[in-house]
Amino acid sequence: MQWIDDLEVEAWNTVIEELVWHLRHGRTPTTITRQFVPERGIEFRFSGAAPSFLAIADASLEHHWNDAITIIARFPQLNATRLHCTAG
Repeated sequence: MQWIDDLEVEAWNTVIEELVWHLRHGRTPTTITRQFVPERGIEFRFSGAAPSFLAIADASLEHHWNDAITIIARFPQLNATRLHCTAG
């Protein structure tokens, strides 16, 4: 799909790279959560598949998360995907 190809241009961002991977495998996340406990990273939740966790141990987590929010907002196909942050 063209919109996924367009999103993949932003795959320098680790959150977007993982999101594109899931989309190409037919899994659109219902929720994407940034978390710090018990492990730092991003959790992807789906309506029809088990959750997936992408560990991001270094300081880039916050930067990539903030950029991913901006990038995702440009794609109306992802309007139903909720973005959530856990306290850390």
